[in-house]
Amino acid sequence: MPHTTDTDTGLGRRLTANVPHFGPYVAIAAALNILALVLGGTGITDTADQILGTGDWTQLHTWAALLLKIGISGLGFLPVGVAAYVAHCIAGRPALVPGLLGGMAAMGMEGGLLVGLSAGLIAGATTLALQRVPVPAKTPPTLLPLLASLITSSTVFVLADVLLNSLTTWLHDKMAYLEFHDTALLGVFLGLMVCSDLGGMISKTAVAFGTVGVSGYDTSKLSPIDMTIMAAVVAAGMVPPLALTLATLVRRTLFTDAERAYGKASWLFGATFVPEGAIPFALADPLRVIPASMAGGAVSGALVMTLNPTISVPYGGVLAVGDMGKPLLFAVAVAAGVLVTAGVTVALKSLRRPAPATTRATPARVRTGRKTSAAV
Repeated sequence: MPHTTDTDTGLGRRLTANVPHFGPYVAIAAALNILALVLGGTGITDTADQILGTGDWTQLHTWAALLLKIGISGLGFLPVGVAAYVAHCIAGRPALVPGLLGGMAAMGMEGGLLVGLSAGLIAGATTLALQRVPVPAKTPPTLLPLLASLITSSTVFVLADVLLNSLTTWLHDKMAYLEFHDTALLGVFLGLMVCSDLGGMISKTAVAFGTVGVSGYDTSKLSPIDMTIMAAVVAAGMVPPLALTLATLVRRTLFTDAERAYGKASWLFGATFVPEGAIPFALADPLRVIPASMAGGAVSGALVMTLNPTISVPYGGVLAVGDMGKPLLFAVAVAAGVLVTAGVTVALKSLRRPAPATTRATPARVRTGRKTSAAV
C-alpha cells in the first residue's frame, strides 16, 4: 500500500487519484510524438507543416507529420484537463465549466501545468465562495458558473499572462547575460526553467533560447557554445520522467499502484525529451515532485555547460544521438540529474508524517485486528 500521510486527505488525496485519468492521456499523446520521430526522423519536427501541406498520404513521412501534430495538440490541451479536474475536485460539478474555461485561457497563453493547476484552484475556490452568497430563489442556475467562469478566466488572462510575460522577459535577459559571463550558472538557469512547468511557458522560453543558436541549416557553421546550450536544455528536460521512473522502482511504497504502473512507461518519454511525461506525477504531488525535478534539472544543466557536450537539434533525446557531440558526457550529465531528482523525490515523500490513527474504531476491532467493513 502507498505510504499514508497527513496530506493524503482532501484535495491532496484527490490529486493523487488523478494518475489513472491523466496517465494514459499523457502516455498516448507522448507516444504519438515518439512514433512520429521514429517514422519520420528527428527532422520531421521542422518540416511537419510543409509535409502536411502537400497532402501526399502515400508517403510514410506524411503520416509521421500527422502523428506529430496530434501528439503535440494532445499535450497542449493538458492545461484544460488539469484545470477542469482540479476545479471539480474542489467544488464538484458547478466548478467544471469555470475550470474548463480557465484551462482554455491557460492553454491560449501556453501556460502549461502550473497555470492550468492555478486556473483549477481559482475556479474551485471561486465557485465555493459564490455558493455561500445568498441569492433570490428565482436566480437562473447558470448565473453562478457564469460569474465563476468570468472571474477565473479574467484572473488567468490578466494576472498569469502579465506575470509570466514579465518573468520570461527577465529570465531571457538574465540568460543572455550569463552566456558571456557564467556558463555554469546559465546551465542552472536553463535546468530550473525546463523542469519548472514541464512544457509550459517558462520551459518553452528555455527551449527557444537554445533553439535560436542551432536554427541554421548548416550545422558546420554552428557555434559550439550554442550547441552546448541546446544540450543543457535537452538534458534537463530528460531528467524528470526518467528520475520518477527510477523513484517508483527504488521506493515503491511511496507511490500508488497507478503511479507505479505509469512509471513503467514514463522513462521512455524522458529518454526522448518529452518532459510533459512527468506531468501525472507532478499533478499528484506538485509541492514535492516539481522542486525535486528542478533540482535534478539544474544539476544536469550545470554539468552540460561544464563538460561541453553538444547537440544541434532541439528534440529527440536519444533518438538524436547522431546529432550529438560527446554523447557519453551528455549521458553522464543526464544520469547525475536523474539521481538527484530521484533522491530528492524519495527524501521529500519520506518526510511526510503518518496520518494519526482513527479514534472511531471500537475497542473490540482494535484488539482483534479484524478487517470489518467499517475499518476498511
